[in-house]
Amino acid sequence: MRINRLNQLIENGKTLKGRWTLGKNHEVLYRGEDETEEEVRLKATLIAAEAGLLVLGLTQKKTDRRIETHLLKLSGIWQADSKNRLTFEIEKESGRRDILTFTGSWEVSKTHEIIYTWETTRLKTKTKILRELAIKGHWDLAEKNRLTYYVGGDSQNALHFRGTFQSRSLLAKDGEIRYQVGVEIRGKRKLQTVVLSGVWKFSHRLSLFFEIEYSDASRRKINFGGTVLLTRNSEIEILLMSKDGEPLGAEVIFTRDFFGKDGRFFVRLKKTLEESAAEAGVALTW
Repeated sequence: MRINRLNQLIENGKTLKGRWTLGKNHEVLYRGEDETEEEVRLKATLIAAEAGLLVLGLTQKKTDRRIETHLLKLSGIWQADSKNRLTFEIEKESGRRDILTFTGSWEVSKTHEIIYTWETTRLKTKTKILRELAIKGHWDLAEKNRLTYYVGGDSQNALHFRGTFQSRSLLAKDGEIRYQVGVEIRGKRKLQTVVLSGVWKFSHRLSLFFEIEYSDASRRKINFGGTVLLTRNSEIEILLMSKDGEPLGAEVIFTRDFFGKDGRFFVRLKKTLEESAAEAGVALTW
């Protein structure tokens, strides 16, 4: 038993056309096209999520009472639906797709990975077990009211979550971006907060970015454009824009203590912005 490149089941050398579904206990099931709902040709467990792939574990009992577990990989696309639920669209023959919709809950870990959780029940003991699926990737804020997570860093596997900043004003020294999204979990709507922790920084050319460290110790940037305002309290206020120049609906406030010992950089930055603002008439946009 194996899976071909069109995500069809090969059994005893023959191709069995069918459809993929997600069971009540989050097993991934494969049923033949001409078979009833009760007939299942394959039942596999969730193992891992990768860019363009869903990795499954298939356990089989052999005639000599041995138990073997094999890894199977389904190719497809990770996305988020209109209810901010995770989905995996399985590619099939002639452009057809089977969509697995993950109706459990997901949250963002301290290392900025998406952790999907679900509850399963052991048939013999009836005990309930909480299971997890870690989805590695990185975050971006490319458009207004949309927070994006690129699974495995792949632009084709992008989870676009609809939401908004928890607060319009962000204090740079807090080192956080808090974003609220409404998610449907098992048929019920829930408001949850995605917290991205990092450091606000300026490049040598004074462009702004937010740097996030991930579980593998790598650092990725979220780059921003912005309109810079100089306040009467000697603060720098930046109205955030996307890289395409679209307002994102939030502002970042930099105070002198944010720069700590590097106060000279604050003075140089402020002077540069004051000169640029005078030329532009109050504000500078980069």
